[in-house]
Amino acid sequence: MPYYENPSLYIDFSRLAPPQVVEEIDYEKLVTIYQNQVVLKQPLLKRAVRLEQSPTNVILEAEAYGEMIVRARINAAARAVMLPFAKGTDLDNLAAFYNVYRDTIPADPVTGRLAAPEDDTRFRRRVQLAPEAFSTAGSAGAYIFHALTADPTIRDVSVKKINDRAGIKVSVMNSGNDPKPTDAQLLAVTKKLFSPAIKPLTDVVSVAPVGVHYVTLDATVNLYPGPDSSLVSADITKALQALRNRIALTGRDLTYSALYSALNQEGVQEVKINSPNGTIEAADDECVWIQSANVQISSIRRE
Repeated sequence: MPYYENPSLYIDFSRLAPPQVVEEIDYEKLVTIYQNQVVLKQPLLKRAVRLEQSPTNVILEAEAYGEMIVRARINAAARAVMLPFAKGTDLDNLAAFYNVYRDTIPADPVTGRLAAPEDDTRFRRRVQLAPEAFSTAGSAGAYIFHALTADPTIRDVSVKKINDRAGIKVSVMNSGNDPKPTDAQLLAVTKKLFSPAIKPLTDVVSVAPVGVHYVTLDATVNLYPGPDSSLVSADITKALQALRNRIALTGRDLTYSALYSALNQEGVQEVKINSPNGTIEAADDECVWIQSANVQISSIRRE
């Protein structure tokens, strides 16, 4: 992370401690509480509550189940007003406090893509960045927020100081099958950032495509005797897709260990990675993109 960027922009919601207001619900514990309360009020019912099918116990279990539903609803309501957990229209209303609205990805008649709302993950990130943009685009977070807002098809943006004379480089990454941004995306970001209400007068801003390290994976996987190679192949494909989505952001490396982990699925005895030869490192204004994967699977292995 560059020294001039605000560390608060990089809070990982998944690493936050679970909120105390969200309680862990234990149905059996609730039943026991109800049973103890009844016995405390009327000791003669002690035997009745011990019989699972007794009318008394059935009523208590129904009451406990009802309370469990109510508590689950309270948990859901609590999460709905927390940025890390809010979804759908709950997130829309939470974002309204920051004067941020959900973008709509326009339809594309060329590719057949239908119009769709901005997904929660991207929208949540813009809401998190919104306070940075309350003034002008002076901070790194503000530039990122305004660039992401310029076009909903932009996947990621990096901001880099390129000299000591207020030079700012804004690198744009596409969300399609190729991380290289289109001319339309670059133009939209340029227009947004060069608005007099956004760009500080002293900043010298350049908008550029993100640098891309295209990776072709070539590997051989040997299986233990028994596993269906088609099932293992499907697991590997799913894991590689998840890995590509996870690292497809600016400044994220493709580590050798991550590739090995994706290939080493259940039933795999040995993994040989022919290329790449090691970790692919990405600078702040670069990204790594797994363009293709050739994985040879052999199911003939010694015991």
